[in-house]
Amino acid sequence: MNAAEISIVVAEDHALVRQGLRLMLSTESDLRWLADCGDGGQALELVRTLSPDLLLLDLGLPGLDGLRVMQLIAAERLPTRVLVVTARQDAASFHAALGLGAHGYLLKNDDADALVQAIRRVGAGGYHVSPELATLFGPREAPEEEELTARESDIAARVGRGLSSKQIGVELGISEHTVRKHRENIARKLGLRNAAELVAWSVRHRLPEA
Repeated sequence: MNAAEISIVVAEDHALVRQGLRLMLSTESDLRWLADCGDGGQALELVRTLSPDLLLLDLGLPGLDGLRVMQLIAAERLPTRVLVVTARQDAASFHAALGLGAHGYLLKNDDADALVQAIRRVGAGGYHVSPELATLFGPREAPEEEELTARESDIAARVGRGLSSKQIGVELGISEHTVRKHRENIARKLGLRNAAELVAWSVRHRLPEA
């Protein structure tokens, strides 16, 4: 297997959608389809046994729903990253998925290029949020936002592009550890819980890059 390949399991309850995704992704040489399933229990078992790099996860699954699958993946400390692909556009589902550790949130009405881009970003250690959904990111009960420094703004803008801490460090010529410390400070200042929320915040505010 090519080291650059991203191995994928798809959990989607509509067989025709699964078939369409499989056909589409088969044209991408760096994406390797491992298996697919139609319910949450099967999804969890496939993640346990196959250890894919990425799980494409619908939220509206029979059996265990997508949110419960994410809870169990986190509880078992499974290394697979999760990209939610769903028709749900409500803020409650969006925030719940991010809170449970989703590394990306994509709408089913996004185009094929957006899906492939999201898979590559999340599979490489980054994050992706549909721009349409980023507008749902609103204030919660959190400290009043503090102003970001110029360096923090640079980093937040790159997080908004879905870059990982390692990739940001390379672009800015600083260590991955330093990037992570800046990200912690950004999250504290903005009252954010995780990197996916920072992606959503960055997309919504469209920060410029230095």
